[in-house]
Amino acid sequence: MLNTGHIEPNWNIEDFKTLNYKFDTHKDDRLLNEYASHGHSKMYMTLWNYFQPNPMPESVDNYIIPAFDHLDHIAIAINLFKPGQYLPMHVDLFGRYKQVNKLNNEEVTRIIIMLEDSQPGQVSQACGKTFGEWCAGDWIQWDSDDPHAVYNLSMHDRYAIQLTGTKR
Repeated sequence: MLNTGHIEPNWNIEDFKTLNYKFDTHKDDRLLNEYASHGHSKMYMTLWNYFQPNPMPESVDNYIIPAFDHLDHIAIAINLFKPGQYLPMHVDLFGRYKQVNKLNNEEVTRIIIMLEDSQPGQVSQACGKTFGEWCAGDWIQWDSDDPHAVYNLSMHDRYAIQLTGTKR
């Protein structure tokens, strides 16, 4: 189920640019290998993440999380895609999230909140829709089984908040 919306940006982007990001990949090695067998480079199917329990910028706790009060078990990560990085079409596994929150069959949902206006070449896909233009504060939501992808084919970093939760 695709859902979109907007919250007014009430954050300082510099607070997100200075975080201590960790290099990461998607956890489904079989899927990454399948893409690699078709010519994709694993070197670029990557991203940079900053996860809780690391301290988040003040705006995350004071403004962003309260804007999504229809969710329980909220977990936050900040995603950074540098130019040339992408995650091809995939479905999230939520293994660690479900383990930490002791979840079994609850319906998990993910929301990506764009922290800056899009730049040409930055593209997100979810549930068969493609998004190539957005404003800071625009968000995209999908459910746990929905395929999605992110491509940064621009010359600019792409910052977004990844909010994971369960529906009330």
